[in-house]
Amino acid sequence: MTYGDHMPFSGAIIFADLIGKLDTVRVARGKCGRSGRYRLQRLIDERGRNAKVIDWMDEINADCPKKMTNSMNDQCGARCPDFPKVP
Repeated sequence: MTYGDHMPFSGAIIFADLIGKLDTVRVARGKCGRSGRYRLQRLIDERGRNAKVIDWMDEINADCPKKMTNSMNDQCGARCPDFPKVP
């Protein structure tokens, strides 16, 4: 991840950080079994280049049955499995 003009975002991954690295953002939800693929360009078109990925993930996971239980011991654990591979 490069910083420079991205510093105002406190190190959070923004969609612009993924340009040229991923075409599709995969989301895997460990315990609830839900998953999805989202085209990066569409996410940028809808949310903007500087939108934080974590904010978007909070929104798409808002209706997860595991998240809605508010149990700290049984949370969904949604993640983007391709992010560790992004330099």
